[in-house]
Amino acid sequence: MNWETISSPDHEIKDIKKTIRDSEVHLTWFWSKDVDFVYIYKTSTDEMKPLHELKLQDLKLYTREEYKANQGYPSRIDGIGRTAYRILPCQKREDKLIVFNQENDHNLINISGSKARIYFSICYKNKLFQARKKVQMSIMTELPLEKDLLVYVKKNGGAPVSVEDGTVYPFVREFPSGKTVLPEIEIDKNEFIRIFFSHGKKSAQSYELIPQ
Repeated sequence: MNWETISSPDHEIKDIKKTIRDSEVHLTWFWSKDVDFVYIYKTSTDEMKPLHELKLQDLKLYTREEYKANQGYPSRIDGIGRTAYRILPCQKREDKLIVFNQENDHNLINISGSKARIYFSICYKNKLFQARKKVQMSIMTELPLEKDLLVYVKKNGGAPVSVEDGTVYPFVREFPSGKTVLPEIEIDKNEFIRIFFSHGKKSAQSYELIPQ
């Protein structure tokens, strides 16, 4: 790829706007008269490469004529989490396509996709006159999960309200898609358990944790 430092702010891609309907997204942006083509880089926000690592197979060439015909750029949001679109301005010179190295983020937009749902249930088994009780946890997930995505928190006197509200315990195995019933554990009679994301808001961008 023929990279070149952008020579004028007038060559920048900027003012990106989005319209979303279901899983379809339509993008529009300011397209300078001096820009002949653009490359569109679409990726997961978490897997975005820096400009110097981009290869042609990462990019889609999009012409001004296509932009006019479609009144923008139509795309589809696939999968879960956040999708990033970076639009790189290009010029054609002597049969070579020059890609401008636009280093600001005016040509970048992040779009939230659907969230994968994770259902969990916690069942307590009490016995009269016993100082301890058994707990059965189960996880139902649409996608396989890494074991460190979730933790359970134990608290004395009431159910925890956050991952910081008690003693945190990791899970020891990954969760396949479908329902996983975990082995019973034993806790004190006055203790309670709840399941949380281990990374809080970061995980909540891609997953929804739902009690049953």
